Amino acid sequence: MQQQFDLSTLPTTSPHKLSAEGLDAIHETSIHILEDIGIQVGHDEMRDILDEAGAVVGDDDMVTFPRSLVEDAVEGAPSSFEMHGRNPDRDVTVGEGDPVIAPGYGAPNILTYDDGRRQSTLSDYEDLIKLAQVEDEITCAGYVLCEPNDVPQEVKHLEMIERTLKFTDMPLMGSPYGEDRAKASIDLVSMAVDDPDMSRPYMTATCNPVPPRQWDERMTGGLLQYARHNQPVLVGNLLMANASGPSSLAGSLALTNAEILAGITMTQVVNPGVPVIHGTITSNVDVRSGALSMGSPEGTLCTSFASQIGSYYDVPARAGGGLTDAKTVDDQSGSESMMQLMMAMLGDIDFMLHGAGILDSFGTMSPEKFVLDCERIRYLNEIEAGYDLNEDTFATDLIEEVEPGGHFLNKRHTLEHSKENHYFSDIYAKDSYDNWENAGAKDAFESAADTVQERLDAYERPPMDDDIQADIEDYVEEQREEILG
Repeated sequence: MQQQFDLSTLPTTSPHKLSAEGLDAIHETSIHILEDIGIQVGHDEMRDILDEAGAVVGDDDMVTFPRSLVEDAVEGAPSSFEMHGRNPDRDVTVGEGDPVIAPGYGAPNILTYDDGRRQSTLSDYEDLIKLAQVEDEITCAGYVLCEPNDVPQEVKHLEMIERTLKFTDMPLMGSPYGEDRAKASIDLVSMAVDDPDMSRPYMTATCNPVPPRQWDERMTGGLLQYARHNQPVLVGNLLMANASGPSSLAGSLALTNAEILAGITMTQVVNPGVPVIHGTITSNVDVRSGALSMGSPEGTLCTSFASQIGSYYDVPARAGGGLTDAKTVDDQSGSESMMQLMMAMLGDIDFMLHGAGILDSFGTMSPEKFVLDCERIRYLNEIEAGYDLNEDTFATDLIEEVEPGGHFLNKRHTLEHSKENHYFSDIYAKDSYDNWENAGAKDAFESAADTVQERLDAYERPPMDDDIQADIEDYVEEQREEILG
């Protein structure tokens, strides 16, 4: 079967906004990929479930998805949902209002102002999770804030989830890497929230395909576990234009979307109505080096696409973050991160992973970058808040009162409104050059190092019932012994 949508009549897109016809075209191309080309699903039970639901299972684990199955699945997913923390004050809504923001994810290295770059450890993980708890801009604790390389690979998930539950009280993310690790993540969270049935969403996990056109056994198994336990599934996709997808963004985005729709469909045939997040993190490979490029204009265009396609399907969308290819905390890291953050936040993204701390195309986390990204988010919150238009803010009586050539500095109106309506950074250099020089002439990296220490000094561990903590520790120890022997 050939595509029925006429692609020859579509106009060129504007720099960052797709037309309704453009969104239709991407959807129809994605349906063509799913219905006529197919996705390889490497999980036996999931293929059986899909077969019973009406998908067509062929040779080599290939599955084709009928249009009706896909569109019914998307329609059945909720447009928004609550995620609950151990502390009810940290509950968040995904899909309405401000984006839910989680820290960087998956980096095997850490970079600090004092020590430079090295492999990250469990101690680094603890510092980063404490920063996440302290920074108000972080509203989901995330997962794998950095790889704890001093912990055996087989039990890293246990150590990270235990510490996330110990040092934070907000919603979090779990391991997607196979059914066993997903189930262990769910077990630990169910203990922490004292809800064995996981009757509400407390966590999510980013379950990703392997582009092009493959859902492997491990990620599909993780997806299966979270869906069965009524926990939201973040169906993400890091497709790389030029490598795992076409060089043209239209082709890569259509393929990205098809693979995500396959994942969403799998969640809904397992557990109809389970919450999902449509997660686009597509970018491109720099063909000069073969390196992934996250801080690129093309990656930012993909972030714009994500918010639009989420609205198109009426499901929460994930994209963006403080994404950069920079190797250190410098101008490149700031400009690329702000480009991605701005597109995500002003484009109404609902969930943002890698919101703070990430460097080097996911290769490095930095505590200093973490607090700087949070500062960038505060700037963007201030921009998005806008300003009021009313009699008081127009201040025409005050304008008349101040003589030509005078000033407004000594007016009560200035005192009141400057505190209420202006944001004053305590990290960036905002004083005169002489005062900055006399204070040590610190650049943003060094200033952020001071802020990191201040944040860690201010950290207070959230309370946890002693019996619950003991149960969690016992579970982790039992799992360690079972896995490592």
